[in-house]
Amino acid sequence: MLGGLVAGGLGFAASELDLLERRSAPVEDGDWREAVAQQQERITALENAPAPEAPVVTGEAVDLAPLEAQIETLTQSMNELSARVEALEARPAETTTPEDITAVYDSEIAQLRADLDAEQSELRQSIEAERSRLRETIESQRAEIQTLLENARSVEEATADAARDAAVQAALTRISTAVANGNPFAAAVQELEAAGVSDIPGALRQSAENGVATLANLQDRFPDAARSALSAARVAGGDTSETGVAGFLRRQLGARSVAPRDGTDPDAVLSRAEAAVRDGRLTDALAEIETLPEPAQAAMQEWLQDARARQSAEAATEELAQRLTAN
Repeated sequence: MLGGLVAGGLGFAASELDLLERRSAPVEDGDWREAVAQQQERITALENAPAPEAPVVTGEAVDLAPLEAQIETLTQSMNELSARVEALEARPAETTTPEDITAVYDSEIAQLRADLDAEQSELRQSIEAERSRLRETIESQRAEIQTLLENARSVEEATADAARDAAVQAALTRISTAVANGNPFAAAVQELEAAGVSDIPGALRQSAENGVATLANLQDRFPDAARSALSAARVAGGDTSETGVAGFLRRQLGARSVAPRDGTDPDAVLSRAEAAVRDGRLTDALAEIETLPEPAQAAMQEWLQDARARQSAEAATEELAQRLTAN
């Protein structure tokens, strides 16, 4: 009887192991349910089988402990197998197919791609917006820098122009002062040229090295020059303003009119010229003297040269100052 139980137990264990191996592979729901039912029938048959008669024991008693241990182990294994079978029966059948899994994966991948595309698009838009902002900032700063450069150039040019104007004005002042005082002014003329003034009147260039006679000098020298001119005119017969004894005495003594008077005779002309010289009106004085006879003008030629040089220098200085100021 014990041998039968052992054989039955081993057969049951083998069948259970075979069942588990078959269950490990995917099977249809009806197949594994049928296998479980068959196995349950076999277990029930073993339990209901009548116990065999006890054999007649002869000799020494048999040690059943090892066998009982094996039976206990088999029983425990069968219980574990039964529990696993029940767990399998309780688990819902899986209906998901590979196509469904692939579809889920494809959907998730498509969603990931869509999210990635959206993020990339947003990133590109952000980058482009930042580029546009940077370009606008750069253009604005470039315009500001250009404005600053233009302002700096304008200030520099204005400063240079102001310095040039100041140098020109200072040189003109020195020339005017030198002409008035009878001093040389060649250095001032060179300063004008250094400042870019090239069209300096010839009258100033000619007198710059030695200067011109002062007005006071011309006033002091005029009486002697006038007497020489009047004497030359009388000798040449150009003075017929007075006759008789009075005229003779005046001619002999070199007398002349010192107060301005009307008339075209040399004495009248020289009287008006002297008055103009005393007033500093050289242009008027020279205009009067130019009406004298040639011998009279030749007699006072030195004074005339100095007076004309001064008059030309004064006129040139005034003309140059007006022209440079206008520019």
